[in-house]
Amino acid sequence: MKNGTSEALNNLENSQLNVSQCCKATLDNLKEKPWKAIFKKIAHNWRTRNRLSQLNEAQLKDIGLTAADVDHEVNKALWK
Repeated sequence: MKNGTSEALNNLENSQLNVSQCCKATLDNLKEKPWKAIFKKIAHNWRTRNRLSQLNEAQLKDIGLTAADVDHEVNKALWK
C-alpha cells in the first residue's frame, strides 16, 4: 500500500510540475506579444477568413484552394 501512495504522490507532483511549466510558458508568451498585436492578428484573421468563406468555386480554383481547405482554415481559432 505504501508503494501505491508514494507512486500517487509522485504522479501528483509531476502533474503539478507540468501545469506549472505550461502556465509559465503561457505567461512568457503573453509577455513577449503585446496585447495590441494579438488583437490585430485576431481582427486580421476574422476579416480574411470571412472573405475567404465568401469565395465561390471558380474563385477558389483560381487561387488553388478547395472547399475543404477553406473549411479547415475558417474553423481554426481566431488567434491561430
